[in-house]
Amino acid sequence: MTSAASPLDGLALAPHHAESIANATRAFEDDPTCRALVLGGSIAHGFASPSSDIDVTIVVDTEEYERRRRDGVLHLTDFSICTYEGGYLDGKYVDLDFLRRVAAEGSDPARFAYQGARVLLSEVPDLDAVLASIARYPIEQKDERIDRFAAQAVAWSWYHREGARRDDAYVITLAVQKVVLFTCRIVLAANEALYPFHKWMLRVTASATDRPADLMQRIDALLAEPSTERSGELCRRVFDHYGIDTEHLLEVWPTRFLEDTELTWMSGHTPIDDW
Repeated sequence: MTSAASPLDGLALAPHHAESIANATRAFEDDPTCRALVLGGSIAHGFASPSSDIDVTIVVDTEEYERRRRDGVLHLTDFSICTYEGGYLDGKYVDLDFLRRVAAEGSDPARFAYQGARVLLSEVPDLDAVLASIARYPIEQKDERIDRFAAQAVAWSWYHREGARRDDAYVITLAVQKVVLFTCRIVLAANEALYPFHKWMLRVTASATDRPADLMQRIDALLAEPSTERSGELCRRVFDHYGIDTEHLLEVWPTRFLEDTELTWMSGHTPIDDW
């Protein structure tokens, strides 16, 4: 097992994070089951706060991975690694075939997990190339994604109106969350950026260079005071910015919504929320 050369170059690390990552590296370098150790999470993404945990992927061989799957031990939480109060190592076990599958067909959150990843230890010759292929945006799907995300935004804007008409707080809350989700998904797709899952979505969307100037203010206003007018206007603002054909959208959204929400169980595709 060999340490990668300067794997943390360019990362703005707090001293206690650097110390804890060094501890993690030492802990795994003599582990006979570990083929590679990869740093991910908020530290690798550049989103860390002083209390952030240390997220790692532990690459093992396929036999060990399958054994762990059978035994239900694919996750590791270790409070002995970190040098700061409340800190812990949060690890998941994978094999190389799993990583290659993420590269070939993984959801956006599965891909984003490896964006900015740093190899701390490795005896896997092509690991850097596999990680790079995971973290790429699937540009061949860009136009279709924008089309389908726009249909979802229209559908959930309709659900918002239905919820308001029936004074159904659950439907209103869900619909507002989905309108924000799918308008942000349009922005991310237009910028060829991976969707990072909910925790970091607004932060990553706010960093997009091509977006409506008042996008984040409109999202904040909708979340603070949900109204059908605000959700509808957010959709229109995003559609107009990217030249989305709203007349065509009004014709096709019910079928798109049916295919991507109600019937996904028939195809086994990744749910549209994570696609």
